[in-house]
Order: sequence, then C-alpha cells, then structure tokens
Amino acid sequence: MKKIYKSIALTVTILGLVSCGNDWLDTKPADGIPTSEAITNYNDALTARTGMYDGLQGNSTYTSYYAARMFYYGDVRGEDMQARTQGMRSSSCYEMRYTVDDAPNMWNVPYNVLRRANRLIQAIDNKKVTDAKEEQIGKIYSEALVVRALVHFDLVRIYSMPYTADNGASLGIPIILEPLEKEALPSRNTVAEVYTQVIKDLNSAINSTFLATGKTQGYINLWSAKALLARVYLTKGDNVNALATAEDIIKNSPYKLWTTEEYVDAWQKENGSHTNEMIFEVLNNSNDDWTDREGIAYLLNEDGYADAIVTKSFTEMLSKDPKDIRLDVILPALSDAGLIKQYGKAKIFINKFPADPKSGEMRLNSLPLLRLSEVYLNAAEAAVKLGNSQDKAALYLNAIVQRANPDAVAIEAANVTLERILIERRKELIGEGQRFFDAMRNNETITRYTDSKDQGYHYSLNVESRKFDRKYFRAILPIPVTETNVNANLKAQQNPGY
Repeated sequence: MKKIYKSIALTVTILGLVSCGNDWLDTKPADGIPTSEAITNYNDALTARTGMYDGLQGNSTYTSYYAARMFYYGDVRGEDMQARTQGMRSSSCYEMRYTVDDAPNMWNVPYNVLRRANRLIQAIDNKKVTDAKEEQIGKIYSEALVVRALVHFDLVRIYSMPYTADNGASLGIPIILEPLEKEALPSRNTVAEVYTQVIKDLNSAINSTFLATGKTQGYINLWSAKALLARVYLTKGDNVNALATAEDIIKNSPYKLWTTEEYVDAWQKENGSHTNEMIFEVLNNSNDDWTDREGIAYLLNEDGYADAIVTKSFTEMLSKDPKDIRLDVILPALSDAGLIKQYGKAKIFINKFPADPKSGEMRLNSLPLLRLSEVYLNAAEAAVKLGNSQDKAALYLNAIVQRANPDAVAIEAANVTLERILIERRKELIGEGQRFFDAMRNNETITRYTDSKDQGYHYSLNVESRKFDRKYFRAILPIPVTETNVNANLKAQQNPGY
C-alpha cells in the first residue's frame, strides 16, 4: 500500500506503526519487535510521524476517519446534505436507523491513531531518541500532542453528549495517554475530563516553541494547533478563549482568506492560492492508494459514486443570493442522464474536492481539516455569544459574507445574531463535516423534513430521524459491540438507548 506521505522511507523496524491493524490495544508491530524497541533513533521517529499522519485518514478495512466518514458523518446527519439514495456509503449515518449491532464504527481507527501518537510521545519521554537536535525532536513531540488532542476531541464529539449540554458531566470516552497492553480494560472518563486533557495537550504543544510558525502543508504547525484550540474552546462554550485564540490567528498567522476571485479554483490543491487559507490538511499524493474509490472526493463527485448530495432546502437557501460565489462550488448533474432527468439543472454536487481539469482525476484531493474561514466564523460566533463584542462579531462575519459577494450589504453590529452566524457557517462549511457538530453544541433542532410538502430530495426516513435534537439517543453513536464484548467496563457504560 502506497503511503500518502512518501517523503520519508518506511523502515522495517517500524512496520507496526504504519500497518492497518484494527486492534487499538495492540502493542506489537507486525514484525514482532517489542514496542520498547520500535522507536530508537531519529529516523524511527520520523517514520512513526509519517505513520501517525497517514493514520488520520483510516485504513483499508475502515474508511472511518478523515478519508471519508468523518466528513460525511458531520454533514449528512444535518439538514444540508443527504445520502442520494438508499444503499449509499453515507446512508447509515444519514438514515439514523442503526442499532448497537450495526451502527457506523468510528472508534477503532481513531484509537489506532492515538496508539501511534502515544508511542512517539512515550519514546521521546523515555529518551529513546538521542541522535537529534532538541528542536527536531521537540517538533515531532509537539505534533504528536496535537494529533492526540485532535483524536480525543473527535471521539468525544462522536460518542458523547456535547459539553454544553451539562458542562461536561456526562460520560465521555477513555482518555488514553500511553500504549496499552492488550489485557487493559479502560473505562470512560467524563466529557469535562476529556476536554481538560485536549486543552492541556494543545497548550503544551503551542507553548513548547517547537511548532513551525510558517506554512507547513500537510503537517501541523503553530497555527493549526491554535485553530484546533479555537474550535475546542468554542465547542466547550468558552467564548472568551475561543475569541482570543481565533483573533490571534487572524491577526498574526501567515494565512489569508481566499479572495472572491480565488475562491472556486483555490479548492484545487495544485492551484497557487490553495495554501493561502488552508491551515491543515492531510495530503494525498497516490492515485492507487486504498482511498482511490472510497475517499470523500470519489463519494461526492458525480463521476465517482455520487453518494451524497446537498438537500433541496440548502440549495434554495444558498440561491437566495445569486451572486454568492459559493454557488460555483456546487454543480448540477452534467453527465449522468438519469441524474439529469431526476434533478434537472439543480446544483447538488459539492465540488470542494474537484477533479483535475486536465486528467479528470479526483482521487488526489487532500483532506481539509482546518481552514481560515472557519476561524473567522469561530471568532464571530464567540463574539456574539459574549454579548459585549458585537462590533467584532460584525467584523468577522462580514469578512465571510462580503467575500462570498462583494456587493452584499454589510451587516450592522446591532443586527448580528447567533442565528445569522450559524446560517453563514452552513453556507461556508458545507461538505467539510461541521454542520452536525455545530447544531449539537448549540442545541439546535435539525429538521430534514416534516411531511411530503417539504420532503425535497429526501427519501423516506424514520419519523424520529426527520426532526431531532441532541436529546435523540441516536445523535451519539453506541460504543461498538466489538469493544463492549471484551470490556465489561465499557459494556456497563454503553450510551443510553442502545
């Protein structure tokens, strides 16, 4: 299997770190070398770093992290995107009919990435790497802390109630800070404890001074750590720190918003303006990697699987301003006669993972995790929630609104509302896996449709999945039965309703 990050050769001694094993408690590399000997020098650490980043997409058995599912999970569970029809890869997440036995699994792969990050952290803590400069090893260590924070944060959002529901008092996920033995039986920490650890790891990395301050495409730098921290603070409801962190990035980072003229073409990763506002993305440079037809680009493209589309209600919402440049990153069906007949000229396919204009190749798209536009919207949301920062809320909201349409009338500070900002988030971040999580932390009700009059493109859903809020038990996933069957502690802590 060709690896996404090919700049560092994979060595035999570290095969276990980059293999596609699914057992997140496994502590032995595939070649049988003990974990304590797996990372013994700087080259080993670099290779382990490659495996850690590569793991963020998933593996050949589970496309259940950022290769695909993390994106469509966050979108089709909202009201702006849907599985096109039954039997699609995104259908289970969209329909929300699942039981504990057949729910989407988004547990194994993230914990596997945690294992990789923790092996790096442990090896460096144990002074196994002695042939590198302090800044070299410190950089890898800090990146591993950020990855560990990202994974814990993602898992707690998927498997637990939002922090804002009860100030983090409910059950979260197990915090894992070291490679575990196979016989380990961890229990769930509280949501608050998970957030405390996530914030601790991020601040440790940020304050280390080892993270790069310039653009580092495909690798974590100071600004991606801060962008993730701003997202974490906002999700926690800590609006003071969310605003301060977001403003730091806006004012001091080397990233700039794409201009209106750049916006559509900038999604093509080979475009010169692509990295202007793309703070962190997982790179994909191999068209015969296992993600070739399972990755999010193939799922969202008409000439791929045409798996997920935007809803009719979203198209109508975005089309209220015909000059909105974001309409140009949503395409109608152009080649499939059946789809053209069904949807006509309606724009339904998100083109944020575009095919190469020359070759038609769509499998080489990278995976955007953190973008400057989100940071602006985070700042606007945090400011409006504070109640005494309406001017800032208007400033950061208008930057996105008037980038989408320079002729749009600026929103006055007195008229900025949380509802207006959340609508802008939906327009700007469609297809980037954000909407469902935004709705849950803000206690919004998600309404797909209520009856045949407003059904739009939606196919038949269970009544309870047509309109729901965060009290609906399927709004959080069950811990997989593969885990609860072998861990009595987790079995006793299964999510309610399952």
